[in-house]
Amino acid sequence: MRRPDSDSSRARFFYTNDRLDFSIVAVAPASLSGDEHLEDWGWLPLSGAPGKADPGEYLTIVQHPSGQMKQVCVRENKLLKYVGDFVWYNTDTTAGSSGSPAFNRFWQVVALHHSGVPRKDARGRTLTKDGRVWDASMDETSIDWIANEGIRISAIVADLKISVGSHPLIKPVLDEEEPARHEIQKMPQPVAPMSFGANLWFEQSVDGTSLVVPVRVPLPMLRKEIPMPPSPGLRGNGGAANGGMPNGGKPLIVPPVGLLPHISAKNGLPMEAVHIDQSTLKSRPGYKANFLGTGKFSVPLPKIPAALKSRVAMLKGSSRQSELKYFNYSVVMNKERGLAFFSCVNIDGGQQQDVGKREGDSWLRDPRIDDDAQIGDEFYRKQATFEADRSKNPFDRGHLVRRLDATWGDTVAAAKQHGDDSFHFTNCSPQFFSFNQGKQLWAGLEDYTRDILLKGEEKGIVMNGPVFDGPDADGSDLPNPAGRPRKDPSFGGVQIPKYFWKILVRRDDDVLKAMAFLMSQRKQVMEIDRVQETDLLERMSEEDVSVFQVSVADLAKLTRLDFGNLADADSLEATSIGPRRIESYEDIRT
Repeated sequence: MRRPDSDSSRARFFYTNDRLDFSIVAVAPASLSGDEHLEDWGWLPLSGAPGKADPGEYLTIVQHPSGQMKQVCVRENKLLKYVGDFVWYNTDTTAGSSGSPAFNRFWQVVALHHSGVPRKDARGRTLTKDGRVWDASMDETSIDWIANEGIRISAIVADLKISVGSHPLIKPVLDEEEPARHEIQKMPQPVAPMSFGANLWFEQSVDGTSLVVPVRVPLPMLRKEIPMPPSPGLRGNGGAANGGMPNGGKPLIVPPVGLLPHISAKNGLPMEAVHIDQSTLKSRPGYKANFLGTGKFSVPLPKIPAALKSRVAMLKGSSRQSELKYFNYSVVMNKERGLAFFSCVNIDGGQQQDVGKREGDSWLRDPRIDDDAQIGDEFYRKQATFEADRSKNPFDRGHLVRRLDATWGDTVAAAKQHGDDSFHFTNCSPQFFSFNQGKQLWAGLEDYTRDILLKGEEKGIVMNGPVFDGPDADGSDLPNPAGRPRKDPSFGGVQIPKYFWKILVRRDDDVLKAMAFLMSQRKQVMEIDRVQETDLLERMSEEDVSVFQVSVADLAKLTRLDFGNLADADSLEATSIGPRRIESYEDIRT
């Protein structure tokens, strides 16, 4: 605890704003015991510039939930939207985290964590997870929280400027100046040697989009002894080196130097990190059939039967070319559905590069085919991707070929360029935004294979796509491959596939091996065109998708595609068993 400075009347200060839920309190430069001093700790500059983070960006929150040790939360932390002086995000916070700083990707403080956002009915009453009206007699854990809310730093700074901007204690804060130094006699304190690794642990969780690693860092791991690099543009007291302060007067978090993205001349904000140069699309190499070898190891793109040829989207100016080639992968489109027949990628485990976490979610149409042959933002922009309330459209843009799978090459720069190329709408499909257990397993199938390829620096192939108008399963999750086609349900004018398929291919010594999988989301989508909007999310969220390992032959019947020699390389057929539900990776026949 720190006490108000009783030695200086000028330092006594208290200001609070109930609407913005923050307070400014003057404190003494040292603790009551005299052992702790403010100047030994870093500080965070507060910038009044608006828009320091973009919707879709992933924030980080440093918190002490319920008085526990310091935790750095990087799980499910997507910025959803701005709501006046507040910002909504879905960071994983718990009670007791109020007042925690929320950082953008450049470690600027964009908000102070404030509270959760409950779901409400038309009369503004808070609802529970089971749809009842919540009252004070119920536990808060029963509330249906749809987002977290923070107070925007720009709103706090604006309020301070108007209300107390001229106060000698507040003006330096608004000017982002270094804290004043206090001359205090310090008593040397014995410092116990730090046991690095102690009290530090890691968790891994698949969120359905990418693998993230939340890192919880207990307080002893962050100490004032950590050296901080010079901060350009900041002056110390009297211009002295390091500001003449033990901690150098440096902010706790210094913006990265030389790593900032291009800045938009239009609004001065960081530009989207995903960059695609569409002027060179004609030179993209695309998927390579001989990636694993020639002869029996050659894996050509699936063939589309003559009965479906009229639905294939052709490149503009060509009546024969349908393959859309990108870096490391290729796509063939169904122009009637605006979705891919298939998307196939080559993966080189020996050339995988770490290009960091992608920032934002920017997708482009492919100009080589007609706009109406590919579903774009006319559908996805209505999905409320950055809204907490997903009832208007619960479908996200979902990669077919994942960015991680395409992110390989001779250099980091080339690998990033290849991964960014996956952000074309041709490589996209509508996916239910909430990834429950089944979809986590589905998304993890490629991680399962990719880990094998990376470990042995091997090469592999992933093919995937939707099943169009697949047979109904008649109460089961798995359709009969020989069953009659049933039209896929529609939402927002777009037909949503009931099933998606995936084939993983690799070379094991002198043998080609293939594993085929089917994801069934029919329970979630079959009635989306008839379910009332208010019931939509509840109905869809109640159901889990199912994942099956199936034979390549059965997959060919469902999709009507010809997978060539992959039927002979099928791991499942080699075991002479039928389709099997996959509930863990141990269930996979390799």
